[in-house]
Order: sequence, then C-alpha cells, then structure tokens
Amino acid sequence: MPSWITETSLRHEFGLAHGSEVHLPQGSRLTPSASQLLAERKIRVKYIGDDGRVFLPDESGAGASQKASVHPLTSANKRPGNACALCNSQVEKKTQLLTLLDGEKLVPKTHPRIALRGKLDTLISQTVWVQTQFAANFEKYPALQHALADLRSFMGNLLRSEVTGDAQPEISMGDLADETIHRISHNPLKYLGHDHIVPELKHGPNVSLINVLRAIAREAEVEACRTFQTDSFDITRPDIVQGLNRLSSALYVLMLMTLVVESTGSLPDLGGIS
Repeated sequence: MPSWITETSLRHEFGLAHGSEVHLPQGSRLTPSASQLLAERKIRVKYIGDDGRVFLPDESGAGASQKASVHPLTSANKRPGNACALCNSQVEKKTQLLTLLDGEKLVPKTHPRIALRGKLDTLISQTVWVQTQFAANFEKYPALQHALADLRSFMGNLLRSEVTGDAQPEISMGDLADETIHRISHNPLKYLGHDHIVPELKHGPNVSLINVLRAIAREAEVEACRTFQTDSFDITRPDIVQGLNRLSSALYVLMLMTLVVESTGSLPDLGGIS
C-alpha cells in the first residue's frame, strides 16, 4: 500500500464495518478524507511494523506512535498479572492448566469464557480460510468480498470485547445495518428475490463454505448463552449473545447473496430497506 492511505485505498483494501479496526503499515499517513471516513464509522487504527509489532496512532492521529508496541488484540502495553481468580493470591508458577482470563487473573482452561474464546478462534480461523478460497470469485464480486471482510472484522471485535469487557457494537455488512440484516434474513424472497434455502450440493462450493461459517457461528452463540446465562435466565453479556445471533443471520444472508449473484450476475439494490 502507498505511504499515503487514501479513502479510495481504504475502500478497496478493507472491510469498513462500523466500530471495526484496520491495520496499516507503520510510517503510512491518512489523507483527510480517509481520516474522516474512519472517524465517521468509529473504526480504530493500528499500525504494523515490518517485524509484526503493533503500534497505536500518535496523539495527532497522523501515524504510528513510537511508544512501546501493544498487544494486537487488547492494545495493552504492560505485562499481564498473575493472580488466581479464585483466591486473588499471586501464582508463582503458571501451570499448563491455567490461562489468563483478562489482564490480571488466571483461570483453568476449562473456564466457560475460555471455551467461548476457543469457539471464536475457530470461527475466525475458518473465516480467513474461506476468504482465501473465495479470492478468485471476489475479483468478480467485490461486494461479497467486502461483506465477508466486514463480518471477519466483527468476529475480531467479538473476541476483543469479550476479553476486554468493552461493549460490542452492532453488526454491519457493507451498507446493511443490524436491523436490515435481520429483515432480509426473515424474508429473503422480498428483498433478494430468492426464498429460504436448506444448503445442498447444487448450491455450489461458495455457498457451502459460508454455510460452514454460519454453523460455527451458531455453535459459538450456544456457547455464549451457556457462558453468560445466570440462574435466573438473565444474560450478563447480551451484546455478545445478540452479536453472535446476528452474525449467523448475516452469514445466512451472505449465502443467499452469493447464490443470487452466481445465478443472475447481480444483486438487487438493498440500500432502501428500512
């Protein structure tokens, strides 16, 4: 990418979902219109050095800070703590059965939140793999490329917000907001010109690949319900549970969009849905 990052290059290279994150080469600069686009969509910027280290923007927002590098997921730049989550005492030697729950506390790897992170890890890894398999088709259908990139960013946000405790923003996919995705998923015939499907061989490899992601997202949603449901059937992290519910809906919509595009060569205009 060029040393100056323009709005055009951002739109071409990245999914730009609201509240997501972009990684830019260290030393690059944003043009005013690129900065405005990221600010409007509340997209975080991190800079990546040639050695893989991650840096936050400097105070002016013009480029990478020369401060110490940060953790790529949490943005923390201090050594994590070593306290037992059960008794709060310091653990002198962390065994292979323990892992960090947050920046301070250690828990067993069987902890429900750690199990949920495993599901999210699997979902993200499979999504990146699907992106590589779709590469050739995305050349012809850039709207699908950006839609899947937005969902991949949303998955990363889910993992980050679960770890940090930050609120999870609502999902978006291209120009489709949360409620629009919900509407399409319930009535695709009205909005996409194609009724509901149960995936089968005739739908082809691309629909099949996205359906794998949809199924993993459903598994992650169930794991989140198990993790965050209280004895009184309240949910302590409704943002994450709803985010995963909407994610499976978005992946289903993307399956249908892919089927329609591959069948007709185009998509209907979805910009006017309200």
